[in-house]
Amino acid sequence: MRRLLVGALCAAALGIAQAADAPPAAANAATPAETQARLTVLAGRSGYAHDQPEILLRQRLFGLAHGLSLLAAACLDLPAHSEPIQDAYAAWHAKQAKAIETIVHDLADYYFGPRAGEARWPDLSRALNLIDNIQPALSEVTLHAACASLPEAIARPRYALDKLLTGTVEAETLPDIVAVPPAPTLPAPAQ
Repeated sequence: MRRLLVGALCAAALGIAQAADAPPAAANAATPAETQARLTVLAGRSGYAHDQPEILLRQRLFGLAHGLSLLAAACLDLPAHSEPIQDAYAAWHAKQAKAIETIVHDLADYYFGPRAGEARWPDLSRALNLIDNIQPALSEVTLHAACASLPEAIARPRYALDKLLTGTVEAETLPDIVAVPPAPTLPAPAQ
């Protein structure tokens, strides 16, 4: 049951379709054809767009939503936090869905140009070189502590993506971005 909840949470957060009965690891495994068909970031568009404030803001917001979805998914495995996290995250996601859709659309267009319609959350995450596991980002904070504070924290202006996107809340509430080298481009397999 818990795997289904994690899968549902991740699918809602990540905007990707996932079979309800498939374990998350199996649902995210790429076939050789899918690996070969992965989208390629347009030339000169890897990493963060420090010279384009509107794109940079969307990149920062995407990173925030990505980290939040990773934390929420990890918290579902902790029985003491599972229900409060589900409730808080579902409420937050419902309120932020339009902003998330806008952010994903704009970044897909920026990174993938004419193939933007094919882009999914993992493509954008890869383009930004984001992690896919929350543990390294927690540093000295335990997962239990992070999960205990999440239902209260998620209601703060820092997570109001809709207001941050429109400028009705100052973007200074977001963490600073550290320059990340572009993700390596793997050569296509020989045929």
